[in-house]
Amino acid sequence: MGSSILIFSVKKWRYNCIVLFTLFLVTKQVFAEGSKELASNGGNRAYLLSTAIVNASFPFPTMGTMKVYVKPGETICVGSSAQGRVNGTINLRAPDGTNYTSGGSLTVGLIANRDEEVAGPLPNTGGYQPYTVTAGAGQQGIWEVDFVSPNNGAEAGANPPAVPVASAWVQPSTRYIAAFDVSVRNAGNTAFLTGRVFTNVLSGILGTFNVGFNSVLNILTKDGYRYTLDNNGQAGNGFTFFVNNKGFRNDNAGPAYKSLDDTNEPNVYDPRIADSPSDITYKIFFNPPAADLPNAAAVRGGGTTWLVNTPVLPSLDNVGFTGADGKAGSADITQPGGSVNFTTTANGSYTVGIDINQNGVFTDAMDRRLTGVVKAGLNQVTWDGFDGLGNLVPISPKNYAVTVDATLFAAEVHFPFFDVERNVNGIKLTRINGANSPDNTIYWDDSAITAVGTPSNPLQNITGLSSLLNGHKWGSPSTAGDDNDFGNNKSIDTWAYVVGSALAAKTEFKMLNAGGDGTITTPNIFTPNGDGKNDFFEVKGINGYPGSRLLIFNRWGNEVYRSENYTNNWDGSGLADGTYFYLLEIKTTTGRTAQKGWIYLNRK
Repeated sequence: MGSSILIFSVKKWRYNCIVLFTLFLVTKQVFAEGSKELASNGGNRAYLLSTAIVNASFPFPTMGTMKVYVKPGETICVGSSAQGRVNGTINLRAPDGTNYTSGGSLTVGLIANRDEEVAGPLPNTGGYQPYTVTAGAGQQGIWEVDFVSPNNGAEAGANPPAVPVASAWVQPSTRYIAAFDVSVRNAGNTAFLTGRVFTNVLSGILGTFNVGFNSVLNILTKDGYRYTLDNNGQAGNGFTFFVNNKGFRNDNAGPAYKSLDDTNEPNVYDPRIADSPSDITYKIFFNPPAADLPNAAAVRGGGTTWLVNTPVLPSLDNVGFTGADGKAGSADITQPGGSVNFTTTANGSYTVGIDINQNGVFTDAMDRRLTGVVKAGLNQVTWDGFDGLGNLVPISPKNYAVTVDATLFAAEVHFPFFDVERNVNGIKLTRINGANSPDNTIYWDDSAITAVGTPSNPLQNITGLSSLLNGHKWGSPSTAGDDNDFGNNKSIDTWAYVVGSALAAKTEFKMLNAGGDGTITTPNIFTPNGDGKNDFFEVKGINGYPGSRLLIFNRWGNEVYRSENYTNNWDGSGLADGTYFYLLEIKTTTGRTAQKGWIYLNRK
């Protein structure tokens, strides 16, 4: 919002933020980043949670922690409605490890009322007097700001009163913050800078379960995509949400694409900790991210975090095969199978094909097809060593070809909401950059949730619906207790993405026997005398050729033994010592090859 101020004299005013006014007509923008934005779109006030105590509504609590990007010479101006009230204070942590605190002042850093919240920090007309810190050399990067509540986060006291966003509020004496602000003043001390403040997780309380939260927030993803989120009257008394790249996870740490029936230790990556190589928590900005944000910025404790990136398309890389024996590029018939390995930069789905009959086609009945869900990062697709017809894949002088086909999702975002009793209007989500933007398509699957009250309709939306028409609605506006609402004590996920073009890559592997080269060798003598040594006619490598036939003949050419699938189990039972002849018909992918020879049976 803006206002015009006519200055008739030059004065030097000294606040914690020093500002020079010169003699001219100036149009001054009133800026603040925090509760003012949360309360700027109607609905009811969401008080900020400030505690370390976990419960069903707040599975990932913080001390009201916000983050802000600051350059040397710029000044951070902060304020809170809890400042100076018993334990209420504001703590700041610089990237270089330096700590700052607003202490217990009842003036510096205090947002005393709704008017000061809307005005923002001085020198804005009618603004509050901020607590300020100017970033020095070596302090460029992400600062952390904690808004400590009057009772220092203790779980005590009643819910704060439910009030419309434009109404006067009273700061609770409990663990909730009615108003908070983080504003950055430029190094020239001439203007406030917006688009610098974000959070990884937003936890709040409305005071009751049947009023709406209407904030409009800006989501920034690591791969450079941007969304606007209109909460659009989402109603949950105490609630938590954040944004990530997987939502709730399955047992393999991949995206489950499902809501959960409770909020008890959900399988979801903790948004309060640093990203892992495959689990990314996206950033919730109070205003559109500033144009001058870098690609990455320093964080406390060393290292960096990502900020603004150019949108990138997903990739499929590092495709390879590892046998069950741990050797790269080969499988051993004595330890069948292995894994096809690859890395991706996004989630999606895969099809792995193994060309068993080695004809260059991967869709024959004999060929093996494996399908599943891709997770961003390293993927390992397990193969059991059998072909598409259920036979063990034989040793072959040729390598077996493997293809990996993947359909990956760009711009994927998930919105896990916890303990949101009702969402009668449905959120409005808009992707504002990238291919075919703007786009409002969203997905959900609430089929795992016990149906109470008014469930989402449809219960499962995996083909996509416009959030402008159905933004994943559940519950009803009735005044019945929250225990009768579909979302009460549930973990509900809504997601969006862009389906990318299919990607393909190939690898191969060699099937070996324990000897290592895949050859078939037979003995010329065996001694089935029960001593545990050489008691069977052992054809080395035969396990790599299931379905191979063995015929044994005596010296007069009479058949004395036959096996249609020889497995090294002939012990000469019923036959006298002496010389015999064999015909071994080895079954391969292209037919049978015959191998002849003689064998001397000696039990002595």
